[in-house]
Amino acid sequence: MIARALRLSQNKLLRSLQAKGIQTIRKLTTVLGILFIVSTGSVIMMDPLLAADEAIADAFMLLNVESDGVLSARDLVFTNKDTGAEVWVRDLLNLGRAGSPKFIMERLPAGEYYLSSIYPTININDNATRIELDEGDGLITILPGTINYIGDFIFKSRERGRGVRSSVDYEPNTTTLLAALAANTESFRQMDVVVSIAGNAPVPVDKRLLGL
Repeated sequence: MIARALRLSQNKLLRSLQAKGIQTIRKLTTVLGILFIVSTGSVIMMDPLLAADEAIADAFMLLNVESDGVLSARDLVFTNKDTGAEVWVRDLLNLGRAGSPKFIMERLPAGEYYLSSIYPTININDNATRIELDEGDGLITILPGTINYIGDFIFKSRERGRGVRSSVDYEPNTTTLLAALAANTESFRQMDVVVSIAGNAPVPVDKRLLGL
């Protein structure tokens, strides 16, 4: 029944999102310097998601990550605007490989977040310079007790002279949303679902369009 609902609702769900104003958002165009200086032997330490006095991680951030160009996004860091707490989304190069899911559901506290860092790689072994961003590129609202789909994160990069120009798109994609539903049906039954693209207010998803 779920599989049939997924097939039937994809186009209807996309039309619903578009009707509510969720469109592709191009953001974060960044001119990088010379990125082909690799960092060797570096270790990125992960900060704890929650400290003892911080809010309970009662929400999910749902996303997929695609890289298009000379660089690939290896890790992303989202920073809470109010607390400064960092949420790391790691090992993006393994998405969709060897049977792994083509999406990420990251548990985190509710709040307003922004993409603060992209850690790119030139290939599996060679890391490029970290790309730093700030909240001016768009806040992402994470609602409590909710699955918050922030769109598919599209990281584009093109060589420009001796450097690389990069940009980020947040694109709503029903395939990602429905794949997450198929793998986490019970969570989708129990929690509200919204589409929360950077710089936009969250848009509730009618669960009937998900077959729930």
